[in-house]
Amino acid sequence: MALPEANAARDVALILDYNVAKSCRVYENYPKDGVVGNDPSWTIKPGEVVAWRYNVNSRWAMISDKKYRNSPKHPWWGFVDPSCIGTSVGGEPFPTPSSSYPAGRAVPKRTLEGRSAVEKDHYRKVDFRVSPGSVVDSKRIDSKGTLRDFPNRFVIGNVKADWHVHRTSERKAGWTKVYVPNAKRWGWVQNTHF
Repeated sequence: MALPEANAARDVALILDYNVAKSCRVYENYPKDGVVGNDPSWTIKPGEVVAWRYNVNSRWAMISDKKYRNSPKHPWWGFVDPSCIGTSVGGEPFPTPSSSYPAGRAVPKRTLEGRSAVEKDHYRKVDFRVSPGSVVDSKRIDSKGTLRDFPNRFVIGNVKADWHVHRTSERKAGWTKVYVPNAKRWGWVQNTHF
């Protein structure tokens, strides 16, 4: 069962495409001490297009790398220096022709706010530091997936096949709240990855 906001009718583009301004490394999980699995990172280069989702702070932004969006093995969500992102491509006529976003705009300066169809100003807070839960077991991840701030909302990291996570009893709409030791982060993983 999907969450109501996932099915809400919308006329605003949520994931906006931007040109890459300069070559930069992208990391699967927020780069900080103790995080495992960020090497090898990958590179974005001028001439490529990425989708901006939100800024974590002045040093890191969450993006989706277009060249990997259909890859079954390579992550397509990652963290990059926001100065690597150029201006908007424009267009984005989804889900309706009136939802287009203009070309040539810089990435918004907002911190921990991403595009949303739910809020009037089209931005919603990102819960980048999900509150801990009560762990009930550990489980191996069977397939590559994303770690979210809430079921079916903002990506806050990635999980890899063969990683172990500490699961809680908190479950919603096909998602489970977990702690990912390798990413040093709490969040929600879709149950299809267990």
